[in-house]
Amino acid sequence: MDQPMPPTSASRIQVTIPPNVPFNKKWDLLKPVIEQLYVDENQALPDVVAIMKRDYGFAAEKHDYKYHFKKWKLKKNIPTPKKEAMLNIRRQRTEAGKPTTFLYNGTKVEDKKLRRQVKESARREVARRPVVADRGEQLRILSGSAFHVSNSVFLNWSIPYGTMRSFVAQSPSSPVPSPATQSTPSDILVTTPINDASSPNNVPSPFSRDQNMKISIDRAHMLIGGQHRALVQSMRKEERDIMSTWLYQFWFHGFKTAKHWGRGPQRWTADLLRFDAINVVSPAPLPASPRMNFGATNFQLGPARVSENPNLKRTVHVPSQLCRWSIHYSSDVHYEPLKSRTPSPDPNPNPLDEKSWKDWPSSSDQQPCQERLLDSLARNDFSDIKVEDLPIAVPQIAKSLEGPNNGLLEEAFGFGVMARNLKVLLDLEHELETDEQVKKVQELNPLHLATSYLDGSKTCCSILNGLFAMQLFRPISRNNLGHTVFDNLMIAILKAHTSVTPGAIDDGLRNEKRLPGEEVDICGRWDADSDCVRELLKAGDSCIPFAWKHKFCHTSVQAICHCVIELLKAAPTDKILNLPSGLFLKYCVSCGLKMEVKPVHSIVLTAIFLAHFGAQDEDLFGILAVLLTVLSDGADPLQSVNISISALFPNEAGNTDQTGCSHRHYKPLELASRVPLRFIESWSSKARTGWKIFCRILQLSEKAWMTTLDFGQIYGDCCGNCEEYFDGTPELALLSGAVHAEYLTYRRLAEGDPWLSPNFDMDAICESLDKGEMPKIGFVEDDMAHPVCDCGHFKSKNFRDVRAQDIMKYHFSNLEDWSRTTFIED
Repeated sequence: MDQPMPPTSASRIQVTIPPNVPFNKKWDLLKPVIEQLYVDENQALPDVVAIMKRDYGFAAEKHDYKYHFKKWKLKKNIPTPKKEAMLNIRRQRTEAGKPTTFLYNGTKVEDKKLRRQVKESARREVARRPVVADRGEQLRILSGSAFHVSNSVFLNWSIPYGTMRSFVAQSPSSPVPSPATQSTPSDILVTTPINDASSPNNVPSPFSRDQNMKISIDRAHMLIGGQHRALVQSMRKEERDIMSTWLYQFWFHGFKTAKHWGRGPQRWTADLLRFDAINVVSPAPLPASPRMNFGATNFQLGPARVSENPNLKRTVHVPSQLCRWSIHYSSDVHYEPLKSRTPSPDPNPNPLDEKSWKDWPSSSDQQPCQERLLDSLARNDFSDIKVEDLPIAVPQIAKSLEGPNNGLLEEAFGFGVMARNLKVLLDLEHELETDEQVKKVQELNPLHLATSYLDGSKTCCSILNGLFAMQLFRPISRNNLGHTVFDNLMIAILKAHTSVTPGAIDDGLRNEKRLPGEEVDICGRWDADSDCVRELLKAGDSCIPFAWKHKFCHTSVQAICHCVIELLKAAPTDKILNLPSGLFLKYCVSCGLKMEVKPVHSIVLTAIFLAHFGAQDEDLFGILAVLLTVLSDGADPLQSVNISISALFPNEAGNTDQTGCSHRHYKPLELASRVPLRFIESWSSKARTGWKIFCRILQLSEKAWMTTLDFGQIYGDCCGNCEEYFDGTPELALLSGAVHAEYLTYRRLAEGDPWLSPNFDMDAICESLDKGEMPKIGFVEDDMAHPVCDCGHFKSKNFRDVRAQDIMKYHFSNLEDWSRTTFIED
């Protein structure tokens, strides 16, 4: 509706004032005229004073008018909340392609008033520094665990589309509303002009430009303040796509910067990151590899094998099935260096060829990692998306992250953990100068982050060891999901070697499609910056295909066992091994009891998942090694916890009709004995053999804890750290030493090679244990290894830090392929 023409003197309200009316009574009589002049005709107050004196003989001062305006609640200006409501309504209608005009209390609102409001609001927002808030609750509301680092702006965007896809896939119990439609106040009338002249050449009007700037600044505040729900809701689909891609590009830049800190390119720009060569923006996601849900209502028994997504075969390079590995060696080995000429560094190193890189020159003015990230953010040189094409104010983001306490220090620390670069972590440790900075880094849960991004091929347990050495992080801490560090190690096993869904591990993850850290392979076959992973993202799949995975192999076993050992060194064993697990948590539907398992029970359940949902050739050797590692360090096999078998195996015959409480106390062996026979019969013969050994180990461990015999050695000298955990069960001690010898000295070198060496024959071990004999192990039969103590440890300077050289009587390891080896100095 068009605004009426300003009334002339002839069209003004006619007022007749009787004679002899007192001056103060004239105000109410003349109010309609004064309101018409001041509000409807938008006359300035001095002009109102003059017109009323000239035409109505009403001589009053300006202050008298102001007094009566206040008394009448007469406002010429539209209140700010009303203008903000108009702006929100206009933005929504503009997105729908509708031009808009407003009437406020019957009067047309000029665009210049709204534009002035936009500019004033934008100026205030630019001057205000957003607060980097505690975003844990916001992130849980948004997507459960997709944002696995609760107090972070950038660390969670390791995949484009992933967070947005998770946002859309919220469960009915936790719905995510669509962007809310702005309700129209009763005193505002929204109209569509009959004749709307579009801007020439579709150029945005000045009003649209100002409004878009305000919106982009608001979004910067949402991102920094952790208001991810509001941020996503404020965007159209194409804006979400651009935004999530840009955030992923910064994540990728931060990851590369931290991974190669100290070597190679000092600034990772968009050209070096090759976004133009591998475009991760995909028009439509491909279906993810099928996965199995252990606790789903439609669970079906049978061989748990899945095939590769056929759409990926045409677009994504499949990584090798052959692992890489790391070898720990002792720093007290002395040698005389050979005299040789140091090769000259490549004068023109290729930034895309890591072999040609050289270390950065040492310099006292080297820019710290967090400042490098801030500089890149301000320049936007890490991205191939222009700042003006982004639906968010990048300068405002960069401004908010300036200063020592505004976020990027902990972001850089998180990138260092994800990228497994101990050098950058040690550099950043020196930057932690205040308690507030330390607290923010602690809120990242670095120990959980490290175990989510384990890399057994290059760093093994060294990142976890380095974090413990800082003495800033508690080994018994839990993350925002209630998971312990030990829980995260179990998740690392299942994530890397099975097809189970996140919801099968933890009901709290039932809406998630992937687990944090999938983009890094524990065996070193792919990393977040590998082309195969980036091609997978390009194809629209955020989950690693099951066909890429293989059995719980020796590289992975070494990384997991060594991390368990580091964990047990960092805190009293009973505190770690008695800490209730946050995994496999169930509640009794009858009495509401919270049924928490303990670490040994969680190992039992992890073994079941491996057997039923594991990769081809899974034989459970790896989980045997984990079990023996914790038992040799004091895990109590007699500890019982409340468990409901019907809750764990809901579709088994006899469970579905059960009423009342179905839980009772189970020890780990009792839990293992209750695995339904139909499950076990569906497993491969290798997995069934491994399961029999696994259960026999639990049985022997119970026996050891219930006997009190004098302590001695199986053979040889004592390790000097004897504990009576394997008392009276030399079979356990021998098996414990043998699994360490196996994973420290053998690797599968070629496709088709066996996963286990001839020195560790699972069938022979199972047969001898069934007969009640000492296990037949090649390392012992052929006198290849040093003696093992009754406690299951080899003699070394630290019995927990046994290395290959502490085990072998002579060299028989096959780990001499140096192209696949990383040496880690202890």
